[in-house]
Amino acid sequence: MIVMKFGGASLSDATNIANTCEIVRTYQRNDKVILIVSAMQGVTDQLFEIAELLKKRKVEEALSILQKIKDLHFETLESVSQSRLTVKTKIELYRLFYQLEYFIKNIAQKEITLARTDYIVSWGERASARIVNEALEEAGMPAYALDASTFLATNDDFGNAVPVYSTSQKYIQQILLPLIENDIIPVITGYIGFTHDGCTTTLGRGGSDLSAAFVANYLDAKGLYLWKDVAGFYEQDPHKYPKAKKFTTLSYIQAEKLCRGGAKVIYHKAIEPVRKKKIPIYVKSFIDPSQIGSVVKEK
Repeated sequence: MIVMKFGGASLSDATNIANTCEIVRTYQRNDKVILIVSAMQGVTDQLFEIAELLKKRKVEEALSILQKIKDLHFETLESVSQSRLTVKTKIELYRLFYQLEYFIKNIAQKEITLARTDYIVSWGERASARIVNEALEEAGMPAYALDASTFLATNDDFGNAVPVYSTSQKYIQQILLPLIENDIIPVITGYIGFTHDGCTTTLGRGGSDLSAAFVANYLDAKGLYLWKDVAGFYEQDPHKYPKAKKFTTLSYIQAEKLCRGGAKVIYHKAIEPVRKKKIPIYVKSFIDPSQIGSVVKEK
């Protein structure tokens, strides 16, 4: 059993989503695969912008950005699948976006708290999971979109929440395990969870890595795969520094130190959950999956 996390760049358009499906198909031949997905590229930033505009009472501007987000998702869905059954996903997206629109209008004259911001910015993952689910189904792989705000319990540190393992355990057993046992690919929203009183939380920027590490820990996965737009773990951003050093292998301690120091390959909080179970982290390129990539493991 392996856990794979796909970030926003790998879900930026229909072509990359199709590529994601082919990666899943390749690995599914030998392992049960659990997916964690981020929002489509740029969407979380737009949702944060909506929250900032609401603080300034600029409701129409906020709704205008929401319309752009909606257009992106519906256009992508149409490119991903032309099946008549796609109407089910389309209705689900309409439902999601209407719900968010009503929420925005309802809080327009209220204080934009951290909790309300978390609720707004969680919508990117909720929408992308539906599209990836549709793409997998279209490609002949049974899948099911799962909202982590129904099973990943966290504390109430809004904007920077931490999973609560003991509370999440029973929800994972009831919601996640039956899908895996029946060879249905769970497509889980990264980045988000819920508090003891049911409020939506987010795990901090890069939190989808933490979501994936948490699920890998609980399931005793044999590997956590992080699919990036770079070919592995680099000391510096190779887009900015073409001669940046790439690591073939490195220890958990090395990786965490580099990530805390500014290397943005892995969210530093995501390393500890897999280190506890000695689960290797494979950092690979979704652009060229055949490249070797990097492995973070016990040394």
